[in-house]
Amino acid sequence: MKLKHLASAIIMGSISCGAAATAIQGNSLQSQLDALSDGNFYDVNNAQHTPDEQWEINASNGSVARLLFESADFENIASFGIYDIADTSNRLRIFEASAYVPFVGPVGGSCGTAEASCPPFSNNFEVVVNDTPGEFNDGLYQFSGGLLGESATFSSNRFGFYLDSGDGTFFSEVSKNSDGTDHMVAYRGDGSLGFDINGGTDYSPLGTGEYIMAFEDLNANNPDYDGDFDDFVFLMESVTAVPEPGTLALLGLGLAGLGAARRRQKA
Repeated sequence: MKLKHLASAIIMGSISCGAAATAIQGNSLQSQLDALSDGNFYDVNNAQHTPDEQWEINASNGSVARLLFESADFENIASFGIYDIADTSNRLRIFEASAYVPFVGPVGGSCGTAEASCPPFSNNFEVVVNDTPGEFNDGLYQFSGGLLGESATFSSNRFGFYLDSGDGTFFSEVSKNSDGTDHMVAYRGDGSLGFDINGGTDYSPLGTGEYIMAFEDLNANNPDYDGDFDDFVFLMESVTAVPEPGTLALLGLGLAGLGAARRRQKA
């Protein structure tokens, strides 16, 4: 094999290591995402983005996420947020279903409650990274009584996503799930797919800095497990998926071996 082909094989092998697609059962996730698109959404089985376990915010003013839909028995008690990859118990909760107030009208219009407490964007939730590395706080998510106003300090600016449902807490990192099963898949925009987060026809391109994440909320050992991944689906912008250190180490070893091969060839 020529060295340039070997280099390509090493790089692609390192990126795809452990990156087999997670099988999405049924058609619910596909059909609901299709309904938000100006055509067919990406194939939910074949278009999964990898890596998808660890993330960083890539904008100085933070990142805004948007809840797209929930199709789960636990949707009234679920909570969602980010966690420190060095300590899964160190978390920042940015969504709490029991305090969620859906928006059903224009800003300043009726939302079925007193106008003073009407939250115009309560299905948005913002994660802000401050000047101090690893310091995060929520920004836009609102309880009916005001801002959630929580913060957390992680070991680094790298984080994972978690979903706490009535059947357990599940993490974007597969190795940290008690059932050893993947519970979150991601899809990255390509700049061409039209998408309307409100379910209308005001489509705008889903950009390359925008990701749609989809969670499965049942433990794989639960006899009711369905693997449909439509239980908590959200869009997040201004984030970057980052390879885990093991993947980077594998890439480094591969490139080191390539360098050794080049030296032997020259000799």
